[in-house]
Amino acid sequence: MHRRTAVLLLCTALIALPGRLALADDSAGQVVLPGVPERLSEQQACTAFKGRATSDAPWTRRALGLDQVWPLSQGRGVTVAVVGTGVSDGPAVLAGRVDAVDHAGKDCVGRGTFQAGLIAGAATPGQGFAGVAPQARILAVRGTGVRGEPDPARLAAGVRAAAEHGAGVITVTAPLDGADKAVRAALAVAAAKDSLVVAPAAADSVPLSTGADAPAEAAPAPPKDVLAVLDTGPRGTRPDGAPPFTRADITAPGDALVGPGPVDGGLWTGSGASLAAAVTAGTAALVRSYHPELSAAQVRERLLRTAYPADLPALDPYGAVAGAEAPAARAAAARPDPVRPVSHPDTAGARNTALLVTAGAAGVALLVAFFAVALPRGRARGWRPGRLGTGDARGGGGAP
Repeated sequence: MHRRTAVLLLCTALIALPGRLALADDSAGQVVLPGVPERLSEQQACTAFKGRATSDAPWTRRALGLDQVWPLSQGRGVTVAVVGTGVSDGPAVLAGRVDAVDHAGKDCVGRGTFQAGLIAGAATPGQGFAGVAPQARILAVRGTGVRGEPDPARLAAGVRAAAEHGAGVITVTAPLDGADKAVRAALAVAAAKDSLVVAPAAADSVPLSTGADAPAEAAPAPPKDVLAVLDTGPRGTRPDGAPPFTRADITAPGDALVGPGPVDGGLWTGSGASLAAAVTAGTAALVRSYHPELSAAQVRERLLRTAYPADLPALDPYGAVAGAEAPAARAAAARPDPVRPVSHPDTAGARNTALLVTAGAAGVALLVAFFAVALPRGRARGWRPGRLGTGDARGGGGAP
C-alpha cells in the first residue's frame, strides 16, 4: 500500500492553523500537508501558505471508485454552488471555472476553496489529486463572515442566491436548521429552481467553548428535502470525538481529505461533515451531467437508492451514475472470500462402508460354498434327512 495513507491519516483540518503543519516523519521522504482552517480569529492574517505538492492519490480516489466513473461522467455542464467562506480561482485545479456572487471570489480562510476543490478540482500532471466532478463549474457564494464566522442568516441568503443564479447543486459549509423560517424560504426558492441542496448533518468541529466534561450540542435537524451528509474516514466509521448530529441521510468520506488551498497549486488536508457534503455534491454533479432528464428530487432519491446499504447508506458514485447493479452485489464482489482453515476429510463413514461391503462379500461366499456341498447330497438322498456317523460321505448311506 502506498505511504500516502500513513501520511494523510496524521493530518487533520482542525489541529492546524494557516502555515502550521501537521507532524510527520520527513526522513522517509513523506509529504506533510498543512491543515486547512475552519475559521480565523481576529488576530490571524488571511491564509497565504501555498500548501505542499504531492503526486500521491488520496485514499478517497479509490474508495469512491472515481477512475471507474470518470469515463461515464465528469460533471460537464453542471454548476455547483459552494456557500461558505468564498472560493478563490488561484489554485490551478480551479482556474477558469469559478464564478462568484458579489465578493465571494476571495477566500480569506481557505475552507471554501478546499470544498470547491473536492467537488471540481481538475487533474493536473504529476498530481494524484482530482475532485469528484473535475469538469463541473463552481459558483462561489458567501455564507459566513469574511473570516469564517458562523452566520445562519447569511447562510440561508446564500442558498437563495445560489438557486437564483442557476446552480444545479448547492452545498453549504454548516448544518441547516429545518426549523428556521429563513432556511425554509430559501429552500422553497431552491425547489422552484430545481436545485439540489446538500448540507452537512453535523458541525465540522466541537466549539472551543464546550467544556471537557460537557457533551457537545447536536446539530439541528436538517430540513427533510435537504440531503444531509455525515462524515466517515478510511475505515467507514466516524472519527473519535466527532460532533453529534440529529439526523442524517447518507455518509461520505470526510476525514483526512486532500484538496487545494486558496493560494497557488499546493495541497492541504481537512476533515469534517461539510467536506463530506462537498464530496456528495460532486457526485450529484456527476449524476446531473449523465442524467440531465432527472429533477433535483430524483437525483437525491437516486443517490440514496444506489448507496451501499448500512445503518446509514454510504455514497457510491459509480452506482449513482451507472446504476448497473444492486449495491449489495457490488459490495459482495468487492470483498475477498473469507479464509477458512483446511479441514481434514472425515473418513469414518467410508471406513464403515468398506467393512460392511467386505462382510457382505464374505457371507455370500460362505453361502455359495454351503449350497455347492449341500444340494448334491440332498438330491442323492431324495431329500430324506441323513444321520450323523453314516457313510454319506461317498454319496450313499446304509438303511437304518
